[in-house]
Amino acid sequence: MNSVLPDKKTAAVCGLLCRSCGIYIATQENNTDQLKGIAERLHIPFEEVRCKGCRSDVLSAHCKSCFFRECSEQKEIEFCSECSEYPCQQLREFQTKMAHRAELFQSLDRIREVGWERWYTEIVARHSCTKCNTLNGWYSLTCPGCGNTPASQFVADNYEKLSTFKK
Repeated sequence: MNSVLPDKKTAAVCGLLCRSCGIYIATQENNTDQLKGIAERLHIPFEEVRCKGCRSDVLSAHCKSCFFRECSEQKEIEFCSECSEYPCQQLREFQTKMAHRAELFQSLDRIREVGWERWYTEIVARHSCTKCNTLNGWYSLTCPGCGNTPASQFVADNYEKLSTFKK
């Protein structure tokens, strides 16, 4: 079992695990080349690409302007699944736009069911390598820790969608 402790800063309002985000990983590793590549792909300044999680004080350009963060603050809720309008149209559209969001509603339902801490422990395990226990990114088809393919149970269950994503 992965020893990552639940950290609400990296539990996104929308139900994503920030620790599996490429921007978060590159920020943690201080991987300047990767961050520059992401900035170029997203057409944002390099200075605006770093992120330490949805609820942290260091947010990428995308996370700074996140509709769900702003909405949750206005409604004084911690996760979208606490909202009386869940799942709203914005969340439905958001879920369909990127492959790594495939299990968004399952995550939010699980948060509502068992609480964010237990969900966090479960989702970290789901995104970790089944051989070496390295926590992997959403689009890491092969584990960078040991070379295992697929890199995690999440990748195994969503391999077709994730493998067609163009970086």
